[in-house]
Amino acid sequence: MPSRPLPKTRQGLERREQILDAATRVFATQGSRGVSLASIAALVGITEQGVMHYFPTKVDMLLGVLERRDERDTERFTRLFGDGVPVLEMLVAVMRNLTEEPELATLHTVLMAESVDPAHPAHGWFAVRNRRVREQLTLGLIAAQRAGEVRAEIDAAAAASQLISLMDGLTAQRALAGGDLDIVAIFEAYVALLRAG
Repeated sequence: MPSRPLPKTRQGLERREQILDAATRVFATQGSRGVSLASIAALVGITEQGVMHYFPTKVDMLLGVLERRDERDTERFTRLFGDGVPVLEMLVAVMRNLTEEPELATLHTVLMAESVDPAHPAHGWFAVRNRRVREQLTLGLIAAQRAGEVRAEIDAAAAASQLISLMDGLTAQRALAGGDLDIVAIFEAYVALLRAG
C-alpha cells in the first residue's frame, strides 16, 4: 500500500516511477541502511523535498520499492496461471525472468538479507510475504500432485521451502558471479527431480 495516494497526473506518476527506479538501483547495490532520501533525489535531479512529496521517509520509499516488485511478481504469476501453465513450468519461467531483470532480483536478495534483523524496517514485510509465498506454493504443489504433475511422495511444504530457497540463493550467487552463472539450467535440473513420471 503506497504511503500516500498515487499522483493524479501522468507527470506525477512518471516522477514517482523515476524515484522508485533510482531507489531500486541504489538499494540493489548498497542495501538500504546507508542510503538517504537526498542521495535518491540527486539521482533523479530533484530536491529532497521533492522526493518527500512522494515518499515522506526512507521507510516509505523502501516499502514502495518492495511493493512495486511484489506487484510485478503477482502480475507475472497471475498471467502464467491464467494461461494454464503448470506450477513447475511457472517457477522456471519466473526464474528465467529474474535473469532478464537482474536489478530487481538483486534488490530482493539484498533487502531480504538485511531484513533478517528484526529492527530492519522491512523485517515484518518480508516475514509476512515469505509466509504467504510458502503457503501459496505449497498449495500449488499439492494441486500439481493431484494432477499427476509432481511426484506424490514429495512433501509439498518442504519442497516449497526448498524451491524458494533455491531461487533466492541462486539469484545471490548469480549476482556475486557478475551474472556469469546459468541459474535457469541449475533450477530446471532441480525441478526435474520433482516431476512425476
